[in-house]
Amino acid sequence: YITRVLNILGSKPVLSTYGSTFSSQSDKFLNIGSIRILKKAYSGKYPVGFGSLFLAHELFHSLGIVPFLPEVMAGFTAGLGLADKTLKEASSRWYTPDLCTFHRSASGAVELDLFPKPDFIICANLACDAAQKTFYIDAVRYGITGNYYLIDIPFEKSERTVDYLAEQLEDVSKDVCKKQGKNLDMDRFSETISLSNKFRSWAIRVNEVRKKLLLYPKNFNGLNFILPFHGLAGTKEGVQIYKNIYLELENFLSRQENSADKTCERLAKTKKILWLHLRPYYKNNIFSMLEENNYRVVFEEINYVYWPQLDPEKPFESLALKMLSNPLNGSIQNRVNAIVEMSRQYSIDGVILFAHWGCRHSNGGARIIKDSLKRMDIPLLVLDGDCLNRNNSSEGQISTRLQGFMEIIDSKC
Repeated sequence: YITRVLNILGSKPVLSTYGSTFSSQSDKFLNIGSIRILKKAYSGKYPVGFGSLFLAHELFHSLGIVPFLPEVMAGFTAGLGLADKTLKEASSRWYTPDLCTFHRSASGAVELDLFPKPDFIICANLACDAAQKTFYIDAVRYGITGNYYLIDIPFEKSERTVDYLAEQLEDVSKDVCKKQGKNLDMDRFSETISLSNKFRSWAIRVNEVRKKLLLYPKNFNGLNFILPFHGLAGTKEGVQIYKNIYLELENFLSRQENSADKTCERLAKTKKILWLHLRPYYKNNIFSMLEENNYRVVFEEINYVYWPQLDPEKPFESLALKMLSNPLNGSIQNRVNAIVEMSRQYSIDGVILFAHWGCRHSNGGARIIKDSLKRMDIPLLVLDGDCLNRNNSSEGQISTRLQGFMEIIDSKC
């Protein structure tokens, strides 16, 4: 089913027509870029690698492997209305119901053969411990346990841990190349790292524009950009997508600065929200409710550029440093520091943490995050729900709590 959809949408005339249906250039390039890489993964013409979300996927591009992110694709299947089917299949295979539904849905999709068969599976123990377990089960099912790699991310960042992680990345790369019957191409690694730096530069420009921007393209949602932000770093497509996002948002900022007085007055009263974790991938009224009350999600935790510029001459050390710099690694204080920095940079009025079902890592730090934001006089709403399974989310309760949260912020102004 997914292959048929991608083959139809991925043909040049349909893709061109499909692209013209978007009101936002950002959404257009996001969707076209995503369809192209997914079509490549499903084509059977290239080696495919399953990768966990928080890996540095520049590793895949450097090795000539098409990255496929099962957690992200679980959201894609939910958008296609397949989540009930994949979750039911996972339950029938005895996957525990308290497991994160991204992984449960992805595991169900694997059992139903909805995903392309991987040649390699590479995952890290960064933030999410479900990936290393479910991905190994996938490796057993596909008969590729010899091509399953678990990368150990140290708790702290130091010269010693960078070297330790870099050595793992180099060993994995050499083994993958050996199994593909080719030599390790360091020139390709350098090229990928250079593209990753260009991607990072455009992403930072996008984030800078958003510090002032309140007049957004129709239907723009920064939470939709999880695939290019993680999976396309180090590619020309990733650079192009973020360059186009920047150009469109810069244009909207110019329009905002030249708006009529009434529009300026309305925008000046907009309350700014920082969103933590991910969003529901099924139809919901959260964002329309915020917009109707003149609230705007001005930034999202997943779009935070947390890593320094990388060194093309030291690709393994650079990718190790990138992963170790992730605020979700190590102490909860790393994440708190990043959230505090984002809150200051974007003049945040309130923060929403979408407490996704089964994500112990994200939800476990909620109280510490709330106390830290309280010292800044910024309220935090912990919104219990499920990104994929609407049966684990109460629409009425979410609306009631969201309304109460907005009333708290309004009373402060």
